[in-house]
Amino acid sequence: MIIEEIRAVLAAKASALVRRSADDMAALMHPDFVHVTAGGRTLTKADYIDVFINSDRVVYHSQEVRELEVHLFDAVAVATMAVDDRCSIDGREITETFRALSVYTWKDGRWLWVAGQTALPRLP
Repeated sequence: MIIEEIRAVLAAKASALVRRSADDMAALMHPDFVHVTAGGRTLTKADYIDVFINSDRVVYHSQEVRELEVHLFDAVAVATMAVDDRCSIDGREITETFRALSVYTWKDGRWLWVAGQTALPRLP
């Protein structure tokens, strides 16, 4: 089932973040990956890995996905979710829930993360 396949990719992503594994994260991402952070910054694949794995400024302790919904469009999967992050930014402990959208493409027999956007939840 597609939702379980994407859930497995998300679990691998969270694991790579917590373990600070640039190689494992890179293997999950499309070469032309793009991400828009909750702060509005646009990151390439290399930028994302530098900011969230290689930098000492951001250190992930855990990342949990809830409310996952996945829609399949041919060889593209679009996922929406709530993401509970626990991390340190510049030594300051952060616990926050974000809303996220992730896009995946089926390539070489697996799902690759192509694009994402993260936002803080806002009241309507």
